[in-house]
Amino acid sequence: MYTKNICLFVPYRGETDGLYTARFVLETAQSADTTLRTAATVRACYVCEGSGQLHSVGRVRPLGVGDLFFTFEGELFAIENVNGLKYMYISFLGGRGNQLLDRLGINRHNRLFHRMNRVGQFWETALGMQVEMTDVITESALLYAFSCIEQQQTASPNRDGGTVARIRQALEDGFSRSELSLETLASDLAYNKKYLSSLFKKTTGVGVVEYLQSLRIQHACAMMEQGFTAVADIASHCGFDDPQYFSKVFKRHLGLTPTQYIRQREK
Repeated sequence: MYTKNICLFVPYRGETDGLYTARFVLETAQSADTTLRTAATVRACYVCEGSGQLHSVGRVRPLGVGDLFFTFEGELFAIENVNGLKYMYISFLGGRGNQLLDRLGINRHNRLFHRMNRVGQFWETALGMQVEMTDVITESALLYAFSCIEQQQTASPNRDGGTVARIRQALEDGFSRSELSLETLASDLAYNKKYLSSLFKKTTGVGVVEYLQSLRIQHACAMMEQGFTAVADIASHCGFDDPQYFSKVFKRHLGLTPTQYIRQREK
């Protein structure tokens, strides 16, 4: 579907308090380079094909189709092509942009949003429009992405936000325990398993088990980045009793086996 790069440039209007969208890009020639670099703007990015990884200082996040994520002004980051990655991004800056980020709680710890396919559909249409008002098209696309995030966040009552935060924290703290599962999590937090599962998925757009597996794979990638090469040890440290099952989950997330990933890093 996506065969060539597209880039809409927006003339700078000298705004600092408003919302200036600098460019709207479809990136199809992404490399496997993981050298961390900075950008002078904030970027909202949508993965439209393939898979990849977002590298930032001290962390690696898997990326897949339907993911909407953000990088920030002055931040060290790299977007790695793992398996045919293609993505669109809008770069922006200005006081109003920062206000929207704050309003939605988007920051370096909360930057990745799953199942944002509506954003991709809208952005694809917007990029294909042959009009002179690139500033209007680009700003509209960005604001639509923010509205989709807000809808996702408000899909459940505000009173449930604290519960979801507790679930996230429990998963972050306990991902290395192989016995951690939906059942043990529900027991630890004293919630009904079906309620906990439904609430988490409704609020975040991803299931508890899927989120836990993603966390484990993120930390496995981070260990490999730090020079660990023994797959069985990496699996054990990331909550997998069975190295073969770990390899299966790893490949499902990244399109490569752990061994292939390690060899690729060593090249």
